[in-house]
Amino acid sequence: MRKLLALLRWPRASARTTPDGRGPKARGLMTDSDWIRQRAPQRHRDEELSDDAVEWLAHLPEDFRPGALAARFPRIVNRLAQLWRDPGLTQHLLDELVMPRRPGRQGFATEVTVELQSLQVLNDHRLYLSEDPDPREP
Repeated sequence: MRKLLALLRWPRASARTTPDGRGPKARGLMTDSDWIRQRAPQRHRDEELSDDAVEWLAHLPEDFRPGALAARFPRIVNRLAQLWRDPGLTQHLLDELVMPRRPGRQGFATEVTVELQSLQVLNDHRLYLSEDPDPREP
């Protein structure tokens, strides 16, 4: 049984490790096939907006609603709706989307990038300007 389990894990572990087998590959060394193994599988629910995402979009200021993003990438809008309660996690996701670290990525269309950057501005406002002011400052 142990041999069988080791065989099942072998291809997956070897794809994510360095050639000498010492640890995970650096992001810059990963190939497209390595990233495919890292990405979550596409699900039917990723092809349409969730109820939470629709509600989240309705509560956003009209100037910040990402219409093109919602139409082209509903799974990203679903994820943003999940994370929106935590400005720090939202910032991390938006940073990854706007400036991906994966080499050779073509990026989003201009209108989608502009919407993501607008959401970054809105989230930055929530993250940095909503903090309680220092009572020692006038």
